[in-house]
Amino acid sequence: MTSVLQLTLSNPAAFEPLPRGTGHYVAALQTKAGELTALREASIQTWAALTPLMEVLGPRTPGTEPFTRSRIEGWAKRLAAAVGCHTIYLDRLRLSPNHPADGPGGSVPVLTAVHDAARRRGIIFVPVLHLSDVPATVRQVADCAGRDGQGVALRVPLLGTASPDGRTLATIVKEALDEVQIDITGADLLLDLRQIPEDAEIDAEDLVPLIEDLAAVGGWRNVVLLGTTMPRSLGGGVVEAGTVGRLPRKEWLLWRAIRGSRISRVPTYGDYAVQHPEPPLDMAEGQVPHGIRAAIRYTHETETVIPRAKEPRRIEGREQYRQLCSILAAQPEFSGRSYSWGDGQVADCTDGSCEPGWEDHWRAAGTSHHLRFVVDQLAQVR
Repeated sequence: MTSVLQLTLSNPAAFEPLPRGTGHYVAALQTKAGELTALREASIQTWAALTPLMEVLGPRTPGTEPFTRSRIEGWAKRLAAAVGCHTIYLDRLRLSPNHPADGPGGSVPVLTAVHDAARRRGIIFVPVLHLSDVPATVRQVADCAGRDGQGVALRVPLLGTASPDGRTLATIVKEALDEVQIDITGADLLLDLRQIPEDAEIDAEDLVPLIEDLAAVGGWRNVVLLGTTMPRSLGGGVVEAGTVGRLPRKEWLLWRAIRGSRISRVPTYGDYAVQHPEPPLDMAEGQVPHGIRAAIRYTHETETVIPRAKEPRRIEGREQYRQLCSILAAQPEFSGRSYSWGDGQVADCTDGSCEPGWEDHWRAAGTSHHLRFVVDQLAQVR
């Protein structure tokens, strides 16, 4: 492994991507138009308690040609416009870190190109390392962390990670930190449950010992627990067409139960906002696969309220969203026009003062409401 500048933060307050305690929130968001719009429209109060985990979303079919500098600059420009001067975790999704990209002196790995572009745009970020990363990727993350001095975040699948040679998950985590040559006081532990099936039986008492073991590896700068109950699709009986469904927010209930346990260090709460961890279908505006129905996902205390259209979107187009907004605005869970930017969009669409928009617009509206709602929830449980 090539040598890198070792970062040792003897004082963990040297750089803090999020405050200590349980009043802060980490939202895992993809760099799609909806999530970026929601961040641009977030209030100062929401940003004060929010650190996004931004996943740069690569193309569905990247091909074999190097990514162009203009394409990577475009990703960074849109991200910078959304997050401004706020600190983020910077990760990637559907993007092979070692795919070639055009650099100023020739070809470079795309993850390095993304880090460089983000740095040029003034984005304050902590690079994310995965346990599954190959040595070439580890070097990119290590070089980035050594250059910027803002530490590293280690993203760890909390369930289903097994070593063929019998090593414990805690041992694997220690070895990963050694690979990037980062002192643990400058590292954040992102424990990821990913999608929790609605019928899954995961109890806090089962997770607490595992969280304790990993937290005990050392003096982590931060420990975060991520998860979501949101399914990849609302079809197949998850939410019946033409109804208002209500899905439990098991990730929130689980975190509350963990917080109420005798755990020595309560992790910071994190989730995937209103989306599944995997990317949705890529669709051009107005192009809808056969059978897909419009829906709006709206977060409430322990459930996500989801009005879903009766007919496929290809039949009624975006006007379906006006109907769904009217239904949502009439629900007792609706927070009112002034609650968030997203709530204002629902109210404006209901009374006809704005056009309905397509899927990305309502992804933005649902995410906007969710960010504000979770921040408010966390403020109440501190």
